[in-house]
Amino acid sequence: MTINWGALALVAMATVVAAVSIVGLFSLGVAAVTAHQRSRGGAAAWSLTLVAGYACIAAAGLIAVYGLYLMVPQLH
Repeated sequence: MTINWGALALVAMATVVAAVSIVGLFSLGVAAVTAHQRSRGGAAAWSLTLVAGYACIAAAGLIAVYGLYLMVPQLH
């Protein structure tokens, strides 16, 4: 039995990049929503900062749900 070290390294790197990207996207969304809540003095209740923050959080959630869909064979 041999281990394909190149494929293992490729999967490990893809996992790290995906995890960092999802956490970064979620953190960016939380920071945007927090920044909007701190600057409540604006005239528009739904500013671009708030919409972008919720979009980032939603995108991170959808990516996580899609990952679960790929891992659970009963969902296919």
